[in-house]
Amino acid sequence: MTYEDVVHYLENQEKYRRAKGIAAYESVVSSFSNTDKLTYMDYIKKAYAAMDLPIDPSKVIVVAGTNGKGSVCATLQTLLMTAGKNVGFFSSPHLLKINERIKFNGIDISDDDFCSIFSMVHEKISITFQETKDVSLSSFEYLTAMAVYYFFGTHGKEIDYAILEVGLGGALDSTNAIPHSTSVIAKLGLDHESILGDSIGEIAADKFGIISPNSSVFHIKFSDAAVNELFERRIHELQCSAIEAYECSMIVDKSKRYPTFGIRTPFGDFSMNLQGMRAVENTALAITVFDNLVPNAAKFLHAISQVRWPGRMEKFRYKNRDIFLSGDHNPQGIESLLEILGHYEFAKIHFVVGICNDKNHEEMLQKLSDLKNAHLYLTETPHKTLPLDRYGEKFLKVARCASTDPPEVFNTAVLAKENDDLLVVTGSLYLVSSILQQILSKK
Repeated sequence: MTYEDVVHYLENQEKYRRAKGIAAYESVVSSFSNTDKLTYMDYIKKAYAAMDLPIDPSKVIVVAGTNGKGSVCATLQTLLMTAGKNVGFFSSPHLLKINERIKFNGIDISDDDFCSIFSMVHEKISITFQETKDVSLSSFEYLTAMAVYYFFGTHGKEIDYAILEVGLGGALDSTNAIPHSTSVIAKLGLDHESILGDSIGEIAADKFGIISPNSSVFHIKFSDAAVNELFERRIHELQCSAIEAYECSMIVDKSKRYPTFGIRTPFGDFSMNLQGMRAVENTALAITVFDNLVPNAAKFLHAISQVRWPGRMEKFRYKNRDIFLSGDHNPQGIESLLEILGHYEFAKIHFVVGICNDKNHEEMLQKLSDLKNAHLYLTETPHKTLPLDRYGEKFLKVARCASTDPPEVFNTAVLAKENDDLLVVTGSLYLVSSILQQILSKK
């Protein structure tokens, strides 16, 4: 198969395969007719075992959370590489090219490796399940397998750490099928309620599913008492060691056109490339993990200023105007975006917004429109879109522009932006990806 064939195959598989609700490990996957009562995780572990890889659990770090897990992973990757470690990083989604999801030492997997590793993984897994005609992996399950093969097969002799970002939830995510002795829990919130549960407690229970027996668990401070009680019970049952993120604070410099941010840590003050309190929280968690993995961690923390996580309040220049892309895709993400914008000075702010169909769009749009001098430009996302007519009359009526064509809406906002204004594209990483392609093509 060519690289294009592989990408086409993956794009045509089911993205995720999850039982509805907060199913525990023992939840039986009834959609497979010939798995002889294998549970979902048994099934995935059996599939991955077919690759016969020498995976060292002490080298595997699995990161879950509602918001911020990608930033935690990216920061940890940068710090470990700065300390001279060889690091694999599996993330999702991608913005421009699927290869972005699998990196080794910060470099995307090549097209040739992507293609050849898929072929090997597909063949090994197919042989394992050759008697079960209707069994296949979802695209995310394939990508997880490919990433692990790349890290522990292709780079098995040199890899020091493999960082795996959970795709959805935790307990039944394919990354959780990879043996790991380090678990990381980033900020929790309401998202994917139709799959993970309607309450923060249900969602937390699912995400805590990545915690392995006798492992080290790093986490942010939980503000919900019930969530904290659930976490402590799980830690006790599995005899794990729990390490809370170090206390850190934010430093803001507003002396230039746009604010710059820093972090005050127990090891000193450092500049950040990422922005806002969410960056402080995510960086603090990454520093805590790093400090427990690497001796003399403090001497490498200057690298915090080099961390880049694309599509998160990221600035671009387009048609002689500054444009910010920030793929905040749920109410909690919008809240953190607004916290960042509170440090900016602007006359008006133009929000180009596209939201997926499984999000609380009313709450997201209300938060954005409540900001002083905010103007909405509404559109649809390339995937999983919420149809424009479902945004509601309230928001469609006040929108400066509403169209199913993202480039049209974006260009309308760009033309409306004046020198003292801000323009932010938000609501979905799918929309950010689409607009980023437009910016890079200069159309």
